[in-house]
Amino acid sequence: MTVQFQNYDYSYNRDGKPVFAPSGLGARIGQDIKGQVEAVYVFDDFVYHLKKNGGHVAALHTHRLHQFFARVDIKNFFYGIAKSRVQRSLADLGIQRARHYAKWSCVKNPFDGPRYALPYGFIQSPILATLVLMKSAVGSFLRGVAATGHIAVSVYMDDISLSSDDEAALYGAFEQLKAKLQEANFEISAGKMREPSTAMDVFNCDLSHGKTEVRSDRIGEFYAEMRSPASVDGFEEYCARVQEGNSP
Repeated sequence: MTVQFQNYDYSYNRDGKPVFAPSGLGARIGQDIKGQVEAVYVFDDFVYHLKKNGGHVAALHTHRLHQFFARVDIKNFFYGIAKSRVQRSLADLGIQRARHYAKWSCVKNPFDGPRYALPYGFIQSPILATLVLMKSAVGSFLRGVAATGHIAVSVYMDDISLSSDDEAALYGAFEQLKAKLQEANFEISAGKMREPSTAMDVFNCDLSHGKTEVRSDRIGEFYAEMRSPASVDGFEEYCARVQEGNSP
């Protein structure tokens, strides 16, 4: 019996980006795909959005130890990944019915780029997009950089950050990272890229040696609207976590 193919119910725009709401069957298949990948593939410790006790605050605190920082943001991360790349990455893991799962994981692309691509909103999109990235030349390069012990690496969704106490080494790694992203057909968001410096903004926070704090404009944006006491408490607790461990 043929299953009707309907992997999403509707789409909408959030902050100018199309988001797709999976159908009931699409969500179940997405959860299945996510579970199968997690069962056979171990992501590198520097992939912070997929590690236990990870998150961007942990990444910030890791980079805070160093003197120099840089980052590259991938433009339209999900929508830049073609269905064929998803299928190939799943097949490389030995997952059966890779073509079937790739089809259920992709939608017609609302942007220029691959005709069918991963959407924002699907359960499996973060892990599949990261799988494609880490199995590309970019992933191999980042593993090599991290293995040197001189440069810290963090991947958080579409954001790749580097830090080091060796400015020259950081510049070299930064330039090579850009080249590897282009080689692997990932488009760089020029406006969000930060060249090596003694301080930079990342995750709506300011980062420098020994210091991390939520950006003042982000704080102002939060308090510009009426918030519940619980929301205010949660935000202030988050700000405190970001600053925890700062140098005196």
